[in-house]
Amino acid sequence: MDPAAGPVAEFAARLRDLRQSAGGPSYRTMARAAHYSAATLARAADGSALPTLDVALAYVEACGGDSAAWREQWRHVSTARRGAAGRVTSPMVTPRLKGPVGLPTPRQLPAGTQHFSGREEELERISSQLSTHRDEDSAAVTTVCGGGGMGKTSLVLEWARRHTASFPDGQLYVNLRGFDPGGPPLDPATALQGFLQALGMSQEAIPPDPDAQAALYRSLVAGRRMLVVLDDAADTRQVLPLLPGSGLIPVLVTSRRRLDGLATTHGARRIRLDALPSADARTLLSHRIGPQRVAAEPAAAEEILDRCGGLPLALTIAAARWSARDGFPLADLAAELRDESARLDALEVEGSMVGLRAALECSYRALSEPTAALFALLGSVPYPEISAEAAAALAGQPPQTAGALLRELDDAHLVTQPAPGRYRMHDLVRLYAAERGQVPQGPSAEAARARLAEFYLQSLFRAERQLYPQRAAIAVPDPAADVDPLSFAGTPEALSWLDTEYANLLTLRQEAVARGCHEVVWKMAWALMTYRIRRGRMRDDLASWRDALAAAPHLTGQPEAVYMVHCGYGGACVRVGRHAEGLDHLVRAKVLAEAAGDVFSLAEAHFHLAVAWHYADDGCRSMAHALQALALFRTIGDPVWIGLSLNAAARSAIGLGALEEARAHAQAAYVLARTHGQTDAEAESSVNLGYIAQQTGDPASALEHFEHAVRIHRKRRNVYFEADVLEQLGYAHVHLGQTTAARQAWQLAAESYRGQWRLAEAERVDHLLSDEGRWRSGALPASPTLSGILCFSVVPT
Repeated sequence: MDPAAGPVAEFAARLRDLRQSAGGPSYRTMARAAHYSAATLARAADGSALPTLDVALAYVEACGGDSAAWREQWRHVSTARRGAAGRVTSPMVTPRLKGPVGLPTPRQLPAGTQHFSGREEELERISSQLSTHRDEDSAAVTTVCGGGGMGKTSLVLEWARRHTASFPDGQLYVNLRGFDPGGPPLDPATALQGFLQALGMSQEAIPPDPDAQAALYRSLVAGRRMLVVLDDAADTRQVLPLLPGSGLIPVLVTSRRRLDGLATTHGARRIRLDALPSADARTLLSHRIGPQRVAAEPAAAEEILDRCGGLPLALTIAAARWSARDGFPLADLAAELRDESARLDALEVEGSMVGLRAALECSYRALSEPTAALFALLGSVPYPEISAEAAAALAGQPPQTAGALLRELDDAHLVTQPAPGRYRMHDLVRLYAAERGQVPQGPSAEAARARLAEFYLQSLFRAERQLYPQRAAIAVPDPAADVDPLSFAGTPEALSWLDTEYANLLTLRQEAVARGCHEVVWKMAWALMTYRIRRGRMRDDLASWRDALAAAPHLTGQPEAVYMVHCGYGGACVRVGRHAEGLDHLVRAKVLAEAAGDVFSLAEAHFHLAVAWHYADDGCRSMAHALQALALFRTIGDPVWIGLSLNAAARSAIGLGALEEARAHAQAAYVLARTHGQTDAEAESSVNLGYIAQQTGDPASALEHFEHAVRIHRKRRNVYFEADVLEQLGYAHVHLGQTTAARQAWQLAAESYRGQWRLAEAERVDHLLSDEGRWRSGALPASPTLSGILCFSVVPT
């Protein structure tokens, strides 16, 4: 048992008694008076550990207690703990050891922020990191790092203000000016001499040797209860001479860099500041301009918060400019910030060096020349997040070189890493980088954008080949010599890349449309179709093919491309229920194939028409086109397309009620798919066979076929068709009396439908789940027709 547990528990019990005698105020109420979080005050009285002196006194004062008396109580308990543990464990509440007598008590901390808001988690982390430092022979250092305007200094000064009582021997502070626009970083020797003078040493008494100065400094602060704040450090070299020799004196360092060397050599703990959470940003704005104005114009306030992106400096400047304009509506400020080209101007303070642009300029000028060039290029492209490989293409550099440049940007907090190997810029930083991109620096931004676009396109075509290698490829030129596209080991890797880069690929397509790059537009529609079908992004697929259709008149001398565009757009229309429009374009595609005498394209057009007429609920026309496609593909001798056409014929026969004919087609399709490794077609055949078994009174076989199809779709991450088959699987379970399994299948189907925004399908399954009582009692629901399921798992073009 911990020998100190008794005194600590007794002290906590007395704190709780004090709170009760004060009327039992809530910890939230106490937090407002004490300037500590409710959680911190609650922990102070739970007996798990002795709170720091400043927390204990804040608790007491919030309850109206006598601070002097409680200070003595705390010291008795602290002494008992030290006697039990054999040493002091918290650098914030150290005993006065034997040290120099008669030294002055420096109070060098500058004034903090008047309306400090938020950052409670970070304040708690500083306390936790310093209080858990265990080595008395090494400095207790916490670094607070972050980009310009994140509020690093404000955070540290707020923490120091709240913990003043823990440092009765004073606080040392120096602005190291690591990123000061007015001059070079402060020489650490100058800072050290300033500390010595603050500690009572005359200039004549300070030894000339820098090492002797550092030793004297460590001697003067030894055994004292002090805080050292080193603000705006340029690098680790600047900090090292200013560290005390004892871990009993905490040191807080702020910097725009990570200061990895300080963590390596002195075990410094790091706190990285990012943008304020939305609630904290709203509180800051309210404090600055008044809650009444925010409440009066909530929409404008939200837009201001959005445009400032949680950056404390941006919010502070915007609020400062508007707080003096009581008669001006917030909507005017929101309008100023809405214009990207003028947003940084709106966040400047006239005649001052504290504007946002000035803050970012300091970080930018500290970059090496190649890193500054990459920073400017990142601002010239419309992608908020980019991979290391894409950045290498943009910079025209080998991946290893680009990785080093990105690490420098990350170290300077001009980019962040939301995931390993991916880099993101704050919106306001990106605007500043875009300004820098207008300054000539090496290769033109246009050439860099072209390299990046080709990197994405070439990688996309390679990913598509992994998803559907049996699909007839379109002609793609070889990548340029200075572009190194990605290669993928298999379908999962390709899907993962597409999931991650999908937003950037959409942006690339929009840029291609805006620039009139017609070849890129239609080829991107083709390359993304298989992925979009697997992910259920049918609306995106339709929009992409619509752009390709607009590009088709410009594809001079490319009849095959125009044919593919009509096929692609027609199929996309069918998949979202626009049957008439889809049929019109598929008929055009058939006419183009007939005019060209292209038997393969004609067979393919018949296949697509079979799909479309099935969706239009015309089984006879669907069957006619399916059989025409089957006959033509048999003439060509293409086993993959023969299998797909057999599946089309099977589905058409199901729609006509010709179940035995459907079974023969589906069984033949299944054999071909297994023979030629066509797993999507195999899954489609299994669904057809399962439905036929369900309709002919064999639910056990139906269950087996549906489960096989689910396994295939799940392995290939085809969420769209997995949801469809799960719905059918539920019916098979019900007909076998397996109601729990049916509910599980339908719940998964409904969840997947909603995740794909297939709300009509989700509502249909929700209705089944709400009617559970009937089908549990034996009133079996009829299985729906397969018209609700997309006819073919992959529709190649």
